[in-house]
Amino acid sequence: MQNNNLNQPAKQDPFAWVKVFQAENGLEANIIKGLLKSKGIESQLQGELLQGALGEIPFEQTGVDILVYALKERQAQEILLNYRQLKQSAPDWVCPKCHELNGATFEICWSCGTVKNDKSE
Repeated sequence: MQNNNLNQPAKQDPFAWVKVFQAENGLEANIIKGLLKSKGIESQLQGELLQGALGEIPFEQTGVDILVYALKERQAQEILLNYRQLKQSAPDWVCPKCHELNGATFEICWSCGTVKNDKSE
């Protein structure tokens, strides 16, 4: 006879994909994907193609989900916590080369590729 203990949560497959963040757009999603990759965490984007349907479908449904392996979820959440804090506290910066406005989380100018420095703010 098999003993099933219903009080214990089912073990999650460590290689199942789990959602850790919903980015506002594809650009932010790819920034986060690169951030996670730089820390050795593989990720997938889900819903990136829906960005092209903005206007045809509600705005709330066009976010891009970032998925990681369940095994890396805790590590990814720590990285994303730092990302959120930086995003909220750091000011946007102006590129010293092309004078384009860049978001606080950008380390490289989106327009010309110039690396952010302390004098860019």
